[in-house]
Amino acid sequence: MTLSFSHCVLAAIGPALLLAPQARAADAAAGLMPGKTFKDCEDCQTMVVVPAGTFTMGSTREEREREGVPASFGDHEGPTVQITIARPFAIATTETTRAQFALFVKATNRPVPTVCANYNAEQDNWAGKEGNVANWQNPGFKQGDNHPAVCMSYVDASDYAAWMSKKTGFKYHVASEAQWEYVARAGTKTTRYWGENISQICKKANIMSTATFDAINKSEGWMDELVCTGTQSWTVPVASYDANPWGVYDMLGNVWEWVDDCATPDHTGMPTDGSARRDGDCTRRISKGGAFHSRVWLARPATRGGGQPGINRPAAAGIRIVREID
Repeated sequence: MTLSFSHCVLAAIGPALLLAPQARAADAAAGLMPGKTFKDCEDCQTMVVVPAGTFTMGSTREEREREGVPASFGDHEGPTVQITIARPFAIATTETTRAQFALFVKATNRPVPTVCANYNAEQDNWAGKEGNVANWQNPGFKQGDNHPAVCMSYVDASDYAAWMSKKTGFKYHVASEAQWEYVARAGTKTTRYWGENISQICKKANIMSTATFDAINKSEGWMDELVCTGTQSWTVPVASYDANPWGVYDMLGNVWEWVDDCATPDHTGMPTDGSARRDGDCTRRISKGGAFHSRVWLARPATRGGGQPGINRPAAAGIRIVREID
């Protein structure tokens, strides 16, 4: 039987998870209380502990109408559902950077793919061009090591989290959709964590800027929509904007972030304990948060599509990991 790289990574986690009792003791000794930041190793990502709590997931029809959300997206965001996160957990304060993902690639001898759906100027979409070779090392635009890793698939995100588990002995994984939205809201009840004022978004998140707009030849599809003034095109270094009230950066904008849930049409039947859904189409996964090329209405905690194949590598897709607290 031939095993995929993902199967090999997941199989390798077993011995590490035998360290769970030691992990629990380490967490207790470290005093990992809400608001505390920590790193499980010198070159690990900085994590922050978020509190247990209850929140309302999804959006109301009133929010979607006010934001101008098309039904093709908005219908996926309901119905609203009350979620209770019973235990604190930790989440990476930033998106996984190119430098951090490179450590994983080097340690695991992971092949560098040659397929990334980047901008197609001829068709004015993000489906990529036939024969165009692009990947996280060369996505078609300039990046530095402190920029978020892009051209990531859900499989890439999941394997990276599995490697972190093996490396540290703690349980890392891709955030569930509920965990992700809970952190993006950061204890607030408004459309975005700073309130309902849309005009502030250009100071709070990296969405479509005039520089990126120029780089994609000023698509006519953007007529009468807000474009933020800025000289930085495409992605920006992580933590370029202020953190939300829980100390987490770039939950909105910069890159879309995969979540662990199997794709479903909407929130009907959503688990209310914050766990990831496993009753949908598990060949497809959800991504959240909007990106550097997003319209304003996409950069909301509630935004979700109907899912796309987990093997896809969109140019604007990245990674956000969480870590369980014992």
